[in-house]
Amino acid sequence: MSVFASGLVNLLLTIESYGIDPAPLFAAEEINIQFPVDPSLRIPFKKMDSIWAEVRKLCDDEAIGLRSAECYSISQFGALGYAWQASSTLRSAFERMKRFVHLVNDDLVIRIEDRDDCMVVTAGLNVSSESEASIVDRGLGLFTKMCRMVYGEQFRLESINFKHEGPLDIKPYFEFFGCKLNFNQADNQLLIHQSIADKVLLGADPEMAMLTDQVLTRRLVQIDKSDIVARVQAVFVDQLSLGDVNDDSVAEALHMSVRTLHRKLADVNSSFRAVLVETRRKLADQYIMDSSLTLTEITFLLGFSEQSSFSRAFKTWTGSTPTELRQARLGHLG
Repeated sequence: MSVFASGLVNLLLTIESYGIDPAPLFAAEEINIQFPVDPSLRIPFKKMDSIWAEVRKLCDDEAIGLRSAECYSISQFGALGYAWQASSTLRSAFERMKRFVHLVNDDLVIRIEDRDDCMVVTAGLNVSSESEASIVDRGLGLFTKMCRMVYGEQFRLESINFKHEGPLDIKPYFEFFGCKLNFNQADNQLLIHQSIADKVLLGADPEMAMLTDQVLTRRLVQIDKSDIVARVQAVFVDQLSLGDVNDDSVAEALHMSVRTLHRKLADVNSSFRAVLVETRRKLADQYIMDSSLTLTEITFLLGFSEQSSFSRAFKTWTGSTPTELRQARLGHLG
């Protein structure tokens, strides 16, 4: 299991915030940080976890995870941080985080569902940790701060669930999250009211989101070359706007035969058409928010030969025509 090396910057800043010299802690795990941090560099989770456990002992602060969240800046997540910043809604930001989460941590899992007028974001680690409570606090704290950064200080959680037991001093938790706190729960979860989750963000930038998604998709493919769906999606992102995307062109880009391409997709219960449709659907959702793009331009960017074909497909995906959804979404900005 490995984690995004840029996370070391956040850890370093957290350690220094307590007046502790981070150098000996990193040296003990044979970690040498070179700035700027290589975005492709991965660090074994065990090394990061050991440093977290040691810092927790040295600072004797049970709210260290929240302290770490306060040290977050966009650049610490690299392209994913900028993609989050450019997202059209908090829901799309979390969907993006879910899609690319393995860039941050191989064994971090995110689920998103709607329940009782709330979007429920569940986060969990599929690995044991020496400092699990602190890492959970950091993760939920990071997501909360990231929401505030794009939504504004008026952002409010409905409630938050922690799997770990309550701290001795609950005050730092209430001051940070400002909502109902539930400990000893089945999952680690953020509950965000749907009206907040689906509100169009003033900083939405569909073009930037599209560009960063392309970077992230390629990076995800580099991490897990066995993920055939991600590899095919990356090719689609490159080829759709060129028109005439087909299994021959995709197979050639992946240096395999068409037969092998179809077999590999079938092995993961997918198909060429299914991946094509899903890629187009996700890109369409981004493009429709960019008022500088006409529907004709979006049609060709998605590889459709006629606008009527795009409109029919879009209505199948969303239940609305492109014009109806664009008016509804952009109308929120007025």
